[in-house]
Amino acid sequence: MSVETVVEEVKAEAVKLAEEVKAVVVPEAKKAVVTITDSEKLILAEAEVEYLKASAEIQRLTKITESKAKEYQSAVDSMLKKYVLDKADYLFDGVKKAFTLIEKKL
Repeated sequence: MSVETVVEEVKAEAVKLAEEVKAVVVPEAKKAVVTITDSEKLILAEAEVEYLKASAEIQRLTKITESKAKEYQSAVDSMLKKYVLDKADYLFDGVKKAFTLIEKKL
């Protein structure tokens, strides 16, 4: 037997084995449903619960923020009326807690 003959036989056997592996592995990879482990399911469930809790907290804080912003603006508007100030002429400075005349430059 020559070296060339052995090489050809090895190549033929390699092709044959590659086809057998492909026939077994490829269908496994293309399953319609791939199940995950119970621990992976638990990880996902815990992450989803934490996400939902965070979303609910964000919604609650958003409502509080909106309410407080309206309350603040209402207080500023009532002070504008109390001191007979025009919104077009005065701006409330939240840092100084005072109304400042708006400089009108041409």
